[in-house]
Amino acid sequence: MDVMQATSDDPRRSKRHPMRTAAPTCDLSRPRSPERAARPFRPLPAWCACALVAITGCTASSNEVHPPADELFFPSGLAIAPDESALFVANANSELRYDSGAISVLPVPAIQAALDAWLVNGDPGGCERESDHQETLVCSEETFMDVNAGVRIGNFATDIALQAFASGKYRVFVPTRGDPSIAWADFSEGALHCATSGDSFALCDDAHRLSQIANDPDNTAIPEEPFGVFADGPNGFAMVSHLNTGAVTLIAAPEGTDDGPADVRVVDVGRGFFAADANGSAGATSIAERPGGVDGEPLVYVGSRSDHRVQTFTIGMLPVIDPGAPVDPANPPPTPEPAYLLPSEFFLLTEIGNVVGGSIDTRGLRFSEDGNRLFLINRRPPSLQIYDTSIGEGGFPRNTGLGGIDICRQASQVEVMDNGAGERAYISCFQDGQLYIVNPNDLTQPEDILLVGRGPYSIASSKLGARKLLFVSNFLEDTIAVVDVTPGSRTYNRVVLRIGQPRIL
Repeated sequence: MDVMQATSDDPRRSKRHPMRTAAPTCDLSRPRSPERAARPFRPLPAWCACALVAITGCTASSNEVHPPADELFFPSGLAIAPDESALFVANANSELRYDSGAISVLPVPAIQAALDAWLVNGDPGGCERESDHQETLVCSEETFMDVNAGVRIGNFATDIALQAFASGKYRVFVPTRGDPSIAWADFSEGALHCATSGDSFALCDDAHRLSQIANDPDNTAIPEEPFGVFADGPNGFAMVSHLNTGAVTLIAAPEGTDDGPADVRVVDVGRGFFAADANGSAGATSIAERPGGVDGEPLVYVGSRSDHRVQTFTIGMLPVIDPGAPVDPANPPPTPEPAYLLPSEFFLLTEIGNVVGGSIDTRGLRFSEDGNRLFLINRRPPSLQIYDTSIGEGGFPRNTGLGGIDICRQASQVEVMDNGAGERAYISCFQDGQLYIVNPNDLTQPEDILLVGRGPYSIASSKLGARKLLFVSNFLEDTIAVVDVTPGSRTYNRVVLRIGQPRIL
């Protein structure tokens, strides 16, 4: 999945679509569920006609083209809060049905409670069984979605990253390819906030939409096609990859104080890390930080669409005050802030492939919890590769191959979780609608292969409760599949809940 275009040309490029331009389209929404059909329907103006083959223009008020606060529409990125209080979903709006995309918030405890009632007591709770799979419950999004907690963002959202601070506060970052820009929103008091208006389901304002270096409109714009994103709370930064330029963007992202908003801004853009493909286009894709870094300093890994290398980065820090100023012991200076990217070592993906250097197009990076193993999915050849990233004698990760296994074509992302029976890698297969489950201690064949829906893309895991769950965004059908991965469960490795009615093609 090169994600998520309404244009017919090269899918690695999207036409520029400012997030504040109302989509001048008629309502081509999916067939309504019985619950939605019972709602009062607000028609568009009578003089607005919809074409049967192509989306045609019409004039409508801004409210009529806003996305609904209680629906999923082309869900892409998923992220779950560390305390598992909330699941955050990026909605890409990839057919430009509405004037903007959105970030939705679903309370995880409510989903856990509904599953307990269903799997233990057989109580569907107002939902219905899936006709072909009686163990699967199908619930409307409104059953779980907190309509007062979400916000609106730009179009063609690709990914989402959660920044967790020691104070317990959270922040989310979402790259949007349509602008291009990076939206960010703080999560507090049970809701996302990215606008001064305080309105429910508000559009993120310019301060929460990063499109220029230093947030200066007269400064250089960020590169096109922001794609992958990672955020670090303790060290106060985020990073974004760019799919068609190979660039990497660094964002200073301090927590902020109660006295005012955080000064979140783009501080550096690096280029030239990856070789170009046959079309002359270089591309950066997934980003992951090694847990614990190296000697306490962050170390970030970035994969490429066009190259067979994985590049690592450390973060250069600068003091936020004059270093020559006298030090007042009663008022220690503020912590230095991220200021620039420092390319570090790289390694080549030469363990798998018919020829040396034949393993390119990395689409997912995840570390084991202790940081000693890197799980990497690749499209050419389709494979899951595992690397030893434990610290070597020189004080740097070894970055040597441990093994690999064939997987599906067009894999998108990988999630790694110890489900209680040992570590497992879970891989979304966009083209085939499948989820591959791999035990890294047995790479002879996948442990299981599940059908989860049309266009599975992002994966988030829930492991704090008694029931271990995976959430998988089904981009092409506007649903989230929930998979029970609890060892010993009678529904082990099965989809037990589908959030949202699948959109009919």
